[in-house]
Amino acid sequence: MSLARTSSRTGPAARSRLIIKNGHLVTLDDTLGDLPATDLLVTDGTITAVGRGLDAEDAEVLDATGMVVLPGLVDSHRHLWQSGIGGSAAHLSLTGYVDVVLGGFLPAYQPEDVYAGVLWGALQALNAGITTVADWSHITTTPDHADENVRALRDSGVRAVFLYGPPIGQGARKWVVESSEPHPDDARRMRAEHFASATGELVTMGLALRGPEFSTPDTTAHDFALARDLDLPVSLHSGLPGYLPRYRTIDVLDERGLLGPTVHHAHGTAFTDHDLKRIAATGGSITPCPSIDMLMALGAHPVTGRALAQGLLPALGTDSVTGAGTDLFSEMRLALAAERSRANADAVARHEPPAHVELDHRDVLRLATVAGARAWHLEDRIGTLTPGKRADVVVIDTRAPHFTPLGDPVTSVVLNAGPSDVHTVLVDGRVVKRDGRLTGSVVRLGRELLTAALDRLVERFPRPRRGEG
Repeated sequence: MSLARTSSRTGPAARSRLIIKNGHLVTLDDTLGDLPATDLLVTDGTITAVGRGLDAEDAEVLDATGMVVLPGLVDSHRHLWQSGIGGSAAHLSLTGYVDVVLGGFLPAYQPEDVYAGVLWGALQALNAGITTVADWSHITTTPDHADENVRALRDSGVRAVFLYGPPIGQGARKWVVESSEPHPDDARRMRAEHFASATGELVTMGLALRGPEFSTPDTTAHDFALARDLDLPVSLHSGLPGYLPRYRTIDVLDERGLLGPTVHHAHGTAFTDHDLKRIAATGGSITPCPSIDMLMALGAHPVTGRALAQGLLPALGTDSVTGAGTDLFSEMRLALAAERSRANADAVARHEPPAHVELDHRDVLRLATVAGARAWHLEDRIGTLTPGKRADVVVIDTRAPHFTPLGDPVTSVVLNAGPSDVHTVLVDGRVVKRDGRLTGSVVRLGRELLTAALDRLVERFPRPRRGEG
């Protein structure tokens, strides 16, 4: 197989043709469906054709025989800067995470540490077949911190929505406990300097706002006005247990006229069915993060099935590698298992085993692709393998024993795949992973920078290991 090497992840792509030959295409396009033993042609970063026996003249060729070809996965809620402190909150609840990660590690980060963490976090995502990330950045301690976050996203080659969040490094209590501090006006500078024209750009901008659960209603209204003035989407941590009943999140947003199609909610485990119905009616979106929602005790189950029942198409997020993994395959499996458990709990308690179960493996794959693209208003560019869309593509090597016999390809991939099974990744037509390895010098640079950053962080925040001290 022959795939062009790239020395840089930035700048316009050269005119090129690449063809993926003889793969099992899971297009997730309702018209095209699944296409066994089919080719996919990419021209100048766009999917231009799918079909058998496509002309490969003058094209780089990838033989995908025995492999499954998917749309790039979309991680709709993630804090990329935390890549270097993976597992540091794995034994903690949300309260413990706030104390250790946001109150301890975060203030120790300098701008160069942000660059290293975000770059490595984006590379972790790409390695796992995640081609788009909504990066909820609350490590904007200074404008330099924010600038380095954006620079890292662009250097990594990932498609991303940079969500400019509150500068929690200036004091968590000041910014997230019934805060009256307005969102940093530096967002205006960032919009003008880095995102004046977002047309065709891999990295776009939004605002990560605190919302009613972490700021006063008047502050929330001010922050939403800023987002609307800048014509940016917003994302909130919302629907959290202990916070929602006290601060009436959806009621407050509704009363102030702030609900709408540009409003995204992360987690939402405590939302009532009425709350979810109001989000759906106003065109909003929601992202459960199954691992964190359950492991950090944000809820007994992710909101996945209840959101679907109220007319929403929930996306999926990994949220934080301090307490979860780096991939969406794990989140798909957990979302599926948790929702079947929730939906059938009453019947099981009555000793009446259900005759059938509803949510299936293809459904959760759609949540990790189509729903994520829709949540971030990218459905006209990514989310399905449809000719005319940009070529964000993932090739899964299903020749290994744990996939054999393959059976239904979608079921097998959702049940068995992990980052090591991701053979090839394209973002906007550019190869960022080939033959199971990330490409380009940025990988070596990212590892070196992260190592140096961790050495500095240990000096600034020498947290004892669990069981010590």
